[in-house]
Amino acid sequence: MLLHRDPTLKGYMVRGAGGSLFLRLANTVLVIGVTLALARIMGARDYGVYAYVISWVSLLSVPATMGLDTLLVREVARYRASEDWDALRGVIQWCDRKGLIVSLGVIIVWGCTWWALSDRFGPQIKSASLLGAVLLPLMVLISLRRGSVQGLGHVVEAQIPVMLILPGGLLALILILAFFTGVTPTTAIATQILIALFALLVATRIRSRYLPENASVAQPSYLSGQWIRSSLPFMFMGVAGIVNQRLSTVITGTMLGPQSAGILDVAIKGSAVVTFILTAVNMPLAPVVVELYSRGEKERLQLLITKCTRGAFLASLPVALGLIIFSTRVLSFFGNEFISGAPALGILVLGQLVNVGSGSVALLLNMTGYEWDTAKGVGIAAGVNFVLSLLLIPIVGIEGAAMANAVSVAVWNILMAGWVYKKLKIKSFGF
Repeated sequence: MLLHRDPTLKGYMVRGAGGSLFLRLANTVLVIGVTLALARIMGARDYGVYAYVISWVSLLSVPATMGLDTLLVREVARYRASEDWDALRGVIQWCDRKGLIVSLGVIIVWGCTWWALSDRFGPQIKSASLLGAVLLPLMVLISLRRGSVQGLGHVVEAQIPVMLILPGGLLALILILAFFTGVTPTTAIATQILIALFALLVATRIRSRYLPENASVAQPSYLSGQWIRSSLPFMFMGVAGIVNQRLSTVITGTMLGPQSAGILDVAIKGSAVVTFILTAVNMPLAPVVVELYSRGEKERLQLLITKCTRGAFLASLPVALGLIIFSTRVLSFFGNEFISGAPALGILVLGQLVNVGSGSVALLLNMTGYEWDTAKGVGIAAGVNFVLSLLLIPIVGIEGAAMANAVSVAVWNILMAGWVYKKLKIKSFGF
């Protein structure tokens, strides 16, 4: 175990955590590069169309995946440990089929909805949305392959298609297109479809490479009822989480138009930089929390959480202050049209500071068997975001959307911190 300094486990954790940190850093740089390139090439309005459609793809991919990606991580690892090769192959095939069927059903509903609302939106949004529907099943299948490879114990390799290939390939092709022909929302999404196809092929190859030979030749067995019941809490948590992440952009685009949605989307992505250090700390922290809690070493766990939260907050504070003070200059890199989002960026950064200062609340609950509390908290936060967005956006525009987002983040973290103390007797705040 980690606390016994097992050299094999320690080496695995160091490689996994180090590789994950590198991939997350690279992904952050690439995503910012994609956002910067598209915003400057297309302008606020066209980028808003793209961001609006991609937000819908992100929202709908979660119910389409049905929590099966998280289910695969747990079940594949369990069957691999018990050498139940029939069930291992069965769960992989079953999840692939269910994910594809459900995503195709979501596409049909999506197409009918856009056809019914075609008069409300312009032809540009309509054509981009139809292409976005094609992207949806590709993203679902990539997520399922990531879950199965992660369950097989190859954490770094599992993340490569999503963290590197998708944003890196998109950035490269966008820059090439901009040099030769120009970029529109439709061509940007079509380019993303091509990159997603390539990423899916790579993810499939990675899964085939690491799938044990015994599982490859096994006769699949299916425990459909058990797998469906197990996927429900994961699906709810994923749906509520992605809704809360994307809700502000979707409502802003619907109420104020694509240009406002594009400006808000850039501000939200900019504010997320504040949480990068906490996210990095959480990766190696998770298994240590499991072991300390299982051994009943509450005092050591409390000391560890306090130090991690305090360190993450102190390191994140200069980043947050820099984003607030230089918000206009930061947004000017994306184009002059985005400068109007400076107040929204400042509001969002304050919400993320509460997030960091509250500590690893979701991790603590999830790693100690209270994942339903995490799901409940995310659901409450999404509801707060939705209600406040409807109330504030008509009054104060994108600043209202930012307020709704920031308040929902604060409510979620404060609730979760209270539940962590109530159930674990651990104070998650760093001070």
